[in-house]
Amino acid sequence: VNLNTGHKTGFFCDQRDNRRELARWVDGADVLDLCTYTGGFAVAAGVLGDPKSVTAVDLDEVALEVAKTNANLNQVRVRFVHADAFDWLRQSANAGKRFDVVVLDPPKFIGTRREIETGRGKYHDLNRLALSVVREGGLLLTCSCSGLLTREEHRGLVTTAARKEGKTARILASAGAAPDHPILLECPETEYLKCLWMIV
Repeated sequence: VNLNTGHKTGFFCDQRDNRRELARWVDGADVLDLCTYTGGFAVAAGVLGDPKSVTAVDLDEVALEVAKTNANLNQVRVRFVHADAFDWLRQSANAGKRFDVVVLDPPKFIGTRREIETGRGKYHDLNRLALSVVREGGLLLTCSCSGLLTREEHRGLVTTAARKEGKTARILASAGAAPDHPILLECPETEYLKCLWMIV
């Protein structure tokens, strides 16, 4: 964890419980971790579960180097890919690549109110692309850390993306940040992390 240059604390501790839960789903699975940053979900899948393979994609070269170090320290095999998630997913879908478990935890696409419409479009498009590479009966964990996007809006965007992709998805659970990230009643934006667990 790089405390000086990393995002937030250098490691997204708010996803701790979701990483632990993911390990229950990965045994014997081909796992894809999109926007992996420093490898949180990818490394956790390898340490806590028994996946067949783990692929992790991110555009940030510096973060990927930290992710590789984390994988080595934890003695897990992860295939790290330096690429834009949008482009990589399009190419993978066209090539017929499919995964049993897909984690989509993108960066904050909506930082200000002026970015709401553009950000919604990005979340929609990225979810649609992620859905296209989930094997039938597979799991998609899709997240948004934008406080200006409500839980209902996030769910709506994912629903529209699934419909346009011709996919049927069942929501198993809706989750958020770990308990050490409390939500203030008078500040709804503190419920910023939204996670949907879905069978596709």
